[in-house]
Parts: sequence; C-alpha cells; structure tokens
Amino acid sequence: MVAQHSGKGLSRRSFIAAAGLGTAGILGAGALSACAPTSESSAGGNTWDQETDVVVVGSGAAGVAAAVTALESGAEVIMLEKEEMIGGATSATVQYCAPGSSLGIAQNFPDVEDSADLMFEHAMNVSGNTADPALVRIWCDNASDAIDWMVEHGCEFKEKLKLSEGRQGQGKYIAKTAGELTTKLVPIVQEQGKLLSKCAFEELVVDDSGRVVGLVYRDGDDAKRIKARKAVILCTGPWSNDETMVPRHMNPLPETPKAAGETFASMGMPYGPFTGEAVRAAQRIGANVRHMEYLMSEPCYSTAELMEQGVAVAGITRTVNQVLVSSEGARFTDEGAARGAVANDVLALPDNVFYPILDGHIVPDQVNPAPEVLDKWIEGGFVVKGDTVEEMAANAEQTFGIPQATLVETIKRYNAGCAAGADEFGKDPHFLSPIDTPPFYAGPVETCIMLYTHGGLDADENARVKDVDGNVIPGLYAAGMCTGGQFGQDTVSGDWQISSVVFGRIAGRNAVAETA
Repeated sequence: MVAQHSGKGLSRRSFIAAAGLGTAGILGAGALSACAPTSESSAGGNTWDQETDVVVVGSGAAGVAAAVTALESGAEVIMLEKEEMIGGATSATVQYCAPGSSLGIAQNFPDVEDSADLMFEHAMNVSGNTADPALVRIWCDNASDAIDWMVEHGCEFKEKLKLSEGRQGQGKYIAKTAGELTTKLVPIVQEQGKLLSKCAFEELVVDDSGRVVGLVYRDGDDAKRIKARKAVILCTGPWSNDETMVPRHMNPLPETPKAAGETFASMGMPYGPFTGEAVRAAQRIGANVRHMEYLMSEPCYSTAELMEQGVAVAGITRTVNQVLVSSEGARFTDEGAARGAVANDVLALPDNVFYPILDGHIVPDQVNPAPEVLDKWIEGGFVVKGDTVEEMAANAEQTFGIPQATLVETIKRYNAGCAAGADEFGKDPHFLSPIDTPPFYAGPVETCIMLYTHGGLDADENARVKDVDGNVIPGLYAAGMCTGGQFGQDTVSGDWQISSVVFGRIAGRNAVAETA
C-alpha cells in the first residue's frame, strides 16, 4: 500500500494511523543528513564504556539472526534492545514462508510445486513490481536454507497445515509457538554474547574517515558508548508509530481503521509502538532511505470498541476459504488475495467495516478463537450463529443490521461459484470452499489497520547501508523491517519474517568479515 505525504502533525493517540497515496523519500538526502553526526572525538571524547566486535541494535528476527550468526563466526557481540520485552513483533510471529526445507512438511495443495522461482514471481506480482528484484531474489533463494537454520537452532514447526492457511506463492511453515525464533535464539545471545535490554539506541559514532566505529545508547539517565571494532548492525524493525516520520509521509486513515490501529498499538509490545530512531540516526551520518511511502496493511482486526472489550485483537482468524461481506451483506473482495489487496478493498467501503461468514467446514478446527471463547462471543452478541444460512442471516440482521435477503443471496451466489470452480472476484479455485455445512456464523465486526512500514534504510544485497550518493557506509549494516526495497508496496504474511532471517544472517556474516 502507498501512503501520501501530509504536512500535518500527528497526535500521540494517532501515531499509527497512516494510509493513502503519495511521495517517496521525503526524509531522504536533505531532511536529516544535514545534522552533525556524532564523531569519535565528540560526545564523550575518545572514551568507551564497552568494546566489542559487532553491535546489533534490535532483538527481532533480523537482530537475533545477525547476532547468532556473528557469534558463531567467532565474533564478540553485544545486542541492544530498547524495550524490556525481547523480540519485538517477532515475539508474536508464527508464519515463515519458503519453497521447501529439510522438514518435508506437506503443503496444502499437492498439484502446486513450490520453488524459489515461483516465490520470486509471486512476491514481485504482489508488490506490483515495486520491490527491488535483486533483494527479492536473495531472500527467495535463501528462504529454505533459513528454515533449516532455524530448525538447527531448535525452532519447531507444525507438521500439518490447516487448509484455511492456504498459500501465497510459496510454502508456509507455521511455528509451534508464537515467538519461536526469539525464544530459541535469544538464549544463545545471552550465553555467548551480551544482551542489554531497556537500553535505547541514540546515535552512531563515526571516525574522521566516515567509518561507523560505535554507538551511543541511553541507559536510564546515562548516555553510554560502545565501540564496535568491526561493525554496527541496525535491526530495529518498522517505524509505523514514529511521531516524527509518519506525518512526513502519510495521511491519516479513516476514523474506524485509525481508532483500531491506535488501540492496537496502545497494547504495547509486541504490538508497538514502533519507532524510527535508528533510521533517523543513520540519516544523520548521510544514509539514504527508500520506499518510505509503502506500508504493510492488514485486514481482519477487530474494531477499537471490540478490542477495548477484550474481544480479540485479530477477530476471527483470517482464512482463505471464508466469505467477507460488507454492512450491506454483499461480498466486496477476493478473500484469498494478499492482505494488502483485501485491506484496500476494506478502505473503499463507506464505513470501512466488514463481517466474516463461516460454517462448520471452518469452525472450530480451522480458526481461532477456541470454541469456548467463541461461545462467549456469541453470548455477548459479538458473533451470531444459525443452523441454516437463513437463520444465521436473520440473526445477523437483528444484531448487526445486515439485510437478511442480501446476505442469503450472497452465500447462494458464492456457493454456485464454488460448484462451478469460478469465483466472481477471481478467488483461487484452491480456496473455494462452499458455505454449506451447519452451523453458520457471522461476525464479529472487523476493519483493517496499517501494521508495519515497508520503507527504511537503503541496504544493498550484502546488507551494507548506502549513503545518499550510493556509496557504502563503512562499518554500518542493516537488515529486516528498518530497511526498504525488499517488499515494495505489499507483501504476504510470512515473507517479512523469512526475509528478516535471511538478511540478518547475511549482515552477521559480512559484519564479522569487516576490517577497520
């Protein structure tokens, strides 16, 4: 999704609200790089509080991959994390995409043969060919090896996929627990290196030649300096909630998605807030940025009112074989499309809300929440149920105001498309599953939010950060969601996770090979 620049400021409550259409690179060459960088001889003189080979900033997927790779390559490593909670967004992650692995987990559709080429083609198509093909090629070609590397380090994956999890141009690997990657790899960093939590990164330190030689961080009220004999690796994640950067690049969302996003971010890590101090600090030493106008948009989140009542953050789990209807009871999207495409269709609705329709094919085995939780939602009037489509639709009209006749006709048309193997919205035939098995469900009311930014530092195929003239900044690497180019305007769930692991490992290897 593309965001439009706005000159208006952003309140603390509205820091996540962002979407629209617009302009790239506003924070690029001139906006911040004119500020004086921290030199080796300033901000504390030539003294250092600590010294190591590699400093990794951020403890999410890219950060742990970079740190563990550097440690296993023989380097001394210090990892810096500004939050008390370790892992960031990755601590809630379960999906990773790859065309295969040594696990041999059967994918959902045996008539589709996954490959790195197919994964690459799909990623470029989803991005509207806005992603950097050289970067996409790297993470697609290395995705399978990244899964194997995770397994070697103790990560476990479910042996069977749910049909509802579908596929989007590549195989899926679903971790057994949320945050599996950080849970298994952070202890390695703690045992073999050093992890500093609740320590906020502030500035990069450069020597007279322009080489990054360390950083300044905040430990409580104290500013402290770490010397990096080899390199600093920035893995700080997206900046979706940054009060300085978001107003420069994006217009606010409509009120309903905006409120949902604010409520989501207010829940704290792993949901945010995500800020861009590292990107801005790198810009102050001349780093280039790219794709600052692109966002990761996400449908199927409960409205703010439901979140505040404890009725799930993500509503009913999004499934490719469900039906989504507007407040008028009509379908409006291809439910199996990439999430950004579905979110765009939600934003085009007059009230920006929709209702999932499910049946006994899907509930309870294919979705969350657990049956006992779903029963409470039904008791509370957040979800309605019926033994026939007509009864479910009547209850939906009474509870949500969805016209019964329209909803019944919508399900009838959808089921006819399933029977014919051709959907009016172009849904993949693999995802066509008729809504014909009782009981039938509608709700809860859901919307979309803007989850993560896709723009950031301009890092090359070796994860080296480039300056505004296209030259590599010595001693500075970046990986993961604080970089731009690898996804373009849209991606699918599981791709950002695996890409972060791939480029984190690349950054870790190359940082260790640095010589001052």
